[in-house]
Amino acid sequence: MYISLNWLHEFIEFSYTPAELEKILTMLGIEVDSVIDYGKKYQNFIIAHIDNWEKHPDADKLSICTVSTGENKPRSVICGAPNAAAGQKVVLGIEGAIVPQNSIEIAKRKIRGVESQGMICSQFELELGDDKSGIWVLPNDAPIGTTLAEYINLNDIVFEIGITPNRADCLSHLGIAREISAYSGDPLKMTQLNEPVQQKCLDKFEIIIEASDKCTRYVGYLVENVKAIESPLWLRSRLNLLGMRPINAIVDVTNFVMLECGQPLHAFDSDLLSGRKIIVKNADDNTQFTTLDNKERNLDSQMLMICDGEKPVAIAGVMGGQNSEINDSTTNILIESAHFVPSSIRRTSKKLALQSESSYRFERGTDPNNALFAAQRAANLIAKITGGTIKGNAIDIYPSPNDKPVINVRFKRVNDIIGTQLAKAEIIRLLTALNFELISQSDDSASFSVPSYRVDIESEIDLIEEIARLYNYDNLEPDFVSSIDYSGDSVPKILGVPPLRRKLRNYMVHRGFNETITQNMLDPASSSLFAENVFTISNPLGDELSTMRPSLLPAMLRTIERNIRFGEQNLRLFEIGHSFVVPEKNQKTFIEGIFEKEEIIIAVTGNSAQKQWSAPVRELDFFDIKGIVTDLLSFLKLSDLGFTIDENNNGSSQNGLQINAGATRIGFLGELAPKMGKLFGLETAVYFAIIDLSSIYELPPINEKFKKVSPYPASMRDLAFIFDKTIPAQSIYDEIIKSGGVLLQKVEIFDVFDGGNIPEGKRSIAFSLVFGSAERTLVDEEVDTAINKILSVIDDKFSGEIRKA
Repeated sequence: MYISLNWLHEFIEFSYTPAELEKILTMLGIEVDSVIDYGKKYQNFIIAHIDNWEKHPDADKLSICTVSTGENKPRSVICGAPNAAAGQKVVLGIEGAIVPQNSIEIAKRKIRGVESQGMICSQFELELGDDKSGIWVLPNDAPIGTTLAEYINLNDIVFEIGITPNRADCLSHLGIAREISAYSGDPLKMTQLNEPVQQKCLDKFEIIIEASDKCTRYVGYLVENVKAIESPLWLRSRLNLLGMRPINAIVDVTNFVMLECGQPLHAFDSDLLSGRKIIVKNADDNTQFTTLDNKERNLDSQMLMICDGEKPVAIAGVMGGQNSEINDSTTNILIESAHFVPSSIRRTSKKLALQSESSYRFERGTDPNNALFAAQRAANLIAKITGGTIKGNAIDIYPSPNDKPVINVRFKRVNDIIGTQLAKAEIIRLLTALNFELISQSDDSASFSVPSYRVDIESEIDLIEEIARLYNYDNLEPDFVSSIDYSGDSVPKILGVPPLRRKLRNYMVHRGFNETITQNMLDPASSSLFAENVFTISNPLGDELSTMRPSLLPAMLRTIERNIRFGEQNLRLFEIGHSFVVPEKNQKTFIEGIFEKEEIIIAVTGNSAQKQWSAPVRELDFFDIKGIVTDLLSFLKLSDLGFTIDENNNGSSQNGLQINAGATRIGFLGELAPKMGKLFGLETAVYFAIIDLSSIYELPPINEKFKKVSPYPASMRDLAFIFDKTIPAQSIYDEIIKSGGVLLQKVEIFDVFDGGNIPEGKRSIAFSLVFGSAERTLVDEEVDTAINKILSVIDDKFSGEIRKA
């Protein structure tokens, strides 16, 4: 936000230098990001007169202008603008001037053999408008020799300030002037207005507030016989100075008043309002509405609208509509000055991804008692500038005026919190300087009423903060001695960083995976795909981030979709994050009713490797993700691992497997179901795994022991069986391990086959078995005994038939 030093002087007299004022504002908690001296910015730009114009002898599109500036000798200037002509008043940049638009310093230069002693400028080059079609031609009464800064009232210093979200009262020049007044003790000079007459012109126009929970006050002023003319130079200059584009006198005044006193305003063409009425109500679901920026918006029933007798005409507090905007033929207007509930405007603005100067202020909180003042101020200015007539008095609908809250402050509590010994009188002086009205006092405390514009003040601690702020934090003596001994305390385990997390992250990165980091929050539709009961955030940034995620999968799928859309087809991604689910019965949780679970999600799609000449391209498949998970769990040194058919995958995976560590389910893996993929815009195959790290962290650590490598040769046998296709290979694998005895060291599946001479409904699975001993060389009889036992178990449990060559 930009603040003009000259405008501040209109509210309060002070003698601080810009550097001193910058320090004071910073001390008061108002961050100054930069200071712009427009007198220096437009130094060496002066008003000049073109005495003579002639074509350049050596260039078709250039001309030579003889320009006078009030000096004894005229200047010769080369100009390429098509609209340059003799007799014009223009802005001339002389030697040493720096063009604001491109930062080029003007100097004497020869152009096609002719010396140019300056530059005649356009509004665009001066950053004073968008017109770049030619030079800026000034009115005939522009005084020759006057500096540009003086001519357009830009001989000013502007502070770019950053306001914290709680200090909505400082989003105006009046608000900043109040702060300076509190610091200096100098009184404010308020703009003088005629006293408003509390009369409602319902015979001329009617205002109805249906959504009183979102709109607490609505003021309207009718101004007739106006003209949407260009604003006077002083108004255009002030808006340009503060980063706002002038449009016409009516719109410019509403912006001017907003910058002056912080109240956003809107002007309707009242002749375009049907039924001579304004109705403040919620929109209907799926309503289409075109805003002033010529974009069609889809509204829902939570959004507050300003409507006439037939249709919506503005999104309350955010932006007006094209169907009632001020245009060149506008003659009668209705000025809107309202107070909207901040959360309603914030929700609408975020849902529509539409922020304006008005919504920026409304969603932080405006002063309901300022609405009438601002409307009357704008009506008077518009009538004065455009020659219009204020029709009657304000239409003021304020059904439940806000009572000023009263807060009690304990003097001892103030000094205990701040660490001072402030006297009772000094505490009262500091608060009254900030316009907190003293209601009552005793030896121990005092009660103050809070100004209606201080929407951030709610309790005693807020007033104590105000005292410390005005007293000046620099005056507080630091005390670095703590009376609390933290030496014996440690971070609770649940809040600590598990050592395994960093190892896991490094392992994945070293294996060629890219880590993603996404929000812990989701939109309700995505959350409902993975949990029936989701946790809704009471103050979300927007609907798309309004629930805590019950799964890491939606965010990963959106990341994959975005990468594929931008041409990255082969992806190996992982994320370590938290999901939030309803706890099971008697499950311990850090926050009551919410189980926060740390998980890792791994997702792959595309080809298994980059294209190369020595190997054909192969697409990733189910066994790739299974191998990735197996290697990962092997790295974690988890024992008693197994895979079973996954029955609890929320329909997100086909060909899914549940990952088990003994009897504990620690995750699942599989291929994304096509139906689920379509919901996220994915048509390619995606393979993923989600592993519960919270459960793994709780597993007992494995003590690694050295195992001597056998010096004796191993004995290898291959067995191929024919089974029903319904029998999982994992079950067969587990039985072979169990029945193989101590001599069986390793089992691997090396072939799966169906078709050919294999009966229908069956398949062949071939296992490679390795037998060995660390004590001796095995004889055939020992291996045969183990093989026969395996064959017997396989036959009994699975009716497995040995496959013959």
